[in-house]
Amino acid sequence: MTVLNEYEKMFNTVLSLHFGRTFWIDDENNLCSAPTFKDGSTHWEQWDYVSEWTDLEGVNLDKLLDVHKTCLEAKSYGAEDFT
Repeated sequence: MTVLNEYEKMFNTVLSLHFGRTFWIDDENNLCSAPTFKDGSTHWEQWDYVSEWTDLEGVNLDKLLDVHKTCLEAKSYGAEDFT
């Protein structure tokens, strides 16, 4: 049985293999992320706002925008539509 973390209960999350991070949109429509462990679980204690990322060197903005779009869709339609 999988036990959901409080973040997982509150938000529809999207796992990005490209970034190695889990992303979601919070209640104030901010794009948030946290590192993802190799086993697929999320390191929730290390979450951050993507808008606060300061080192964007090497970040593929096209892929990041795709993640953001997917997160918005997941928030709008619910995670069950993205499984």
